[in-house]
Amino acid sequence: MGQQQSKGELLFQQVSYGNAEGIRALRRDGADLEWMDREGKTPLIMACMNSELYDVAKTLIELGANVNAYRPARHAGTPLHHAAKRGLENTVKLLLSHGANPLVLNDDCQTPLEVARAKGFSNVVRAIESHICLFSGWMREFYGPTFLDLFAPQLLSRRV
Repeated sequence: MGQQQSKGELLFQQVSYGNAEGIRALRRDGADLEWMDREGKTPLIMACMNSELYDVAKTLIELGANVNAYRPARHAGTPLHHAAKRGLENTVKLLLSHGANPLVLNDDCQTPLEVARAKGFSNVVRAIESHICLFSGWMREFYGPTFLDLFAPQLLSRRV
């Protein structure tokens, strides 16, 4: 007889099938949203690697999946790194709107912005930059202008 799969593993499979209702049902039964496969992928990371799984990613976030879950090793990064690497603009915007940190570094010391820029996804670069600029605006409002704002404003914005 084979081993019985955990609820987290079953939920991960439902992500790969794109079955949002199956995910909700398994979550109601106590499935772990942060279960990792052998490669270190969480269900949300898996959903953020495929444009066809946008609704699944949205469902996982609504159910409480960690938008900043970090996958170590060879293909390191957060869900935002993986979406940026594949040019998934809508998924990037979804993650950012739910609190994904655009300043986290992967194992190659790259932010999601740098990953998108290296891959040539200008639409994703603009989405992340817009979010960071909004965040920077809040920071300036609370703490005033930074050293760079005063003495080197041309360094703060790079054109794509």
